[in-house]
Amino acid sequence: MKKFSFFLFALIFFFLSACGGRTFLVDLRYVPQTPPALRVEPTTVALAPFFDDRTEKGDVGVRRRLDGSVDRFTTAPTRVAEGVTKAVERFLRRNGFTVQAIEKWDLKPASLSKVDAEMVVGGQIKQLWSRADSVAGRTIVTTSLEIIFYLGKPREGKVLQQGVEIEREITQVIFSPEKVEERVNESLSEIIESAFAKLLS
Repeated sequence: MKKFSFFLFALIFFFLSACGGRTFLVDLRYVPQTPPALRVEPTTVALAPFFDDRTEKGDVGVRRRLDGSVDRFTTAPTRVAEGVTKAVERFLRRNGFTVQAIEKWDLKPASLSKVDAEMVVGGQIKQLWSRADSVAGRTIVTTSLEIIFYLGKPREGKVLQQGVEIEREITQVIFSPEKVEERVNESLSEIIESAFAKLLS
């Protein structure tokens, strides 16, 4: 009986280990959290690609299973910087801005004179990470984001800066990678809306 119990335990452990090491795709996107702000005058915004200043540029999170195996969350083949930039673009268009993409911006006032737009937007991604720790009966998911937004005003030759940081924790009884993606996008959208509410006030 003891041998059978040991064999059964070994079989279950092997099965759980074999199921580990999966990769889950996270599609970064803007999901409106507040109603759009109506703009009276049309404004053109030059949007530059955001910089990914994170140490881990490939992944956006991990899940550690009970058996010790690790799953990955990734945005591949889309880069994180590209996903965040597109999310910002959607926010701007939804709020009545005309958006034109520019190749790059160094986030400095001196380079604003080269841009033909009322405003220039860029930013730095400092953190975008979700960690899921599975314990007995539940999985604790912690999502952390930090992004610094830059709003340049070419006519005035100045740049406004607004950093926003957020951390959220939820508990899942049954682990769902879709819920992790949902939480990441809610946090990203909240950060975008919070930053521009201050930059445009």
